[in-house]
Amino acid sequence: MNIDKSNLEFRNKLADELSSLKIALNKVNIEKKSLDSIDRAVKTLRDVKHLPSFVDESKKELPEISTPYSWGYAIKNFTLFVDTSSSIQYPKSVKKATLQFSVDVVGEFDKSGHEFIDPFKRLEFNVVIEGFSRGMKQHIFTYHLDRDLKGANPSNEVHPSYHFHYGGRKLGAYTDKNFGNSLILDMPRLMHYPMDFILGLDFVMSNFTPDLWRQLKREPIYIKLIRQAQDRIMKPYFGALAQHFGFHNKIAGTWPGSKILPQVI
Repeated sequence: MNIDKSNLEFRNKLADELSSLKIALNKVNIEKKSLDSIDRAVKTLRDVKHLPSFVDESKKELPEISTPYSWGYAIKNFTLFVDTSSSIQYPKSVKKATLQFSVDVVGEFDKSGHEFIDPFKRLEFNVVIEGFSRGMKQHIFTYHLDRDLKGANPSNEVHPSYHFHYGGRKLGAYTDKNFGNSLILDMPRLMHYPMDFILGLDFVMSNFTPDLWRQLKREPIYIKLIRQAQDRIMKPYFGALAQHFGFHNKIAGTWPGSKILPQVI
């Protein structure tokens, strides 16, 4: 199977964006190992033989397929150092922590140019923050952004198409099960727009390393990259919701608003 020419152009554009992001990140305090993880993603996108697979949700059997339009990349354990001395943070004895951010995303290039469709076929988006208090006692905070896979994991809870979820497998793998006075339930899935690495890093930094984020926002190339990613990923999400509520003319084949958020009528 050969890669489609238009998809290759699209993938090279994504690779160029990640390379530009690395240049911007080089100007702030990011460790080299994290920057190198971006290079690996760029190499993957430019590899014409790499056509990642995804689940075909149109088939009842949910087979794994790849097509000439497949694209994807992974960036693992991008590390940031977090100041945890906030007045609303507990326990107070944890003064610094390490944040590891990972994204594994797969999509299918849409040659039709349809404006309001789901930009991804698969998304794994994980944030794990670890800190240590006196006596080197480990503390952990973890959440993830999921793309719900139609028919794959039936459950009673409502699953918006893209949702944030606290805990999950990462918390379950935590070796010290001493959670103090916390009560950890199966948390609600909170709807959220989809994010690739560029939007995800912007989200993580704006919330956990705001000083670093403000430094980056002074870089024109960074602002351009965020704007491009928002147009490619956020616009279909909010455009589909706007169409559902009648703020946009109906377009056949649009991402259904009821899939984005099952509670909408």
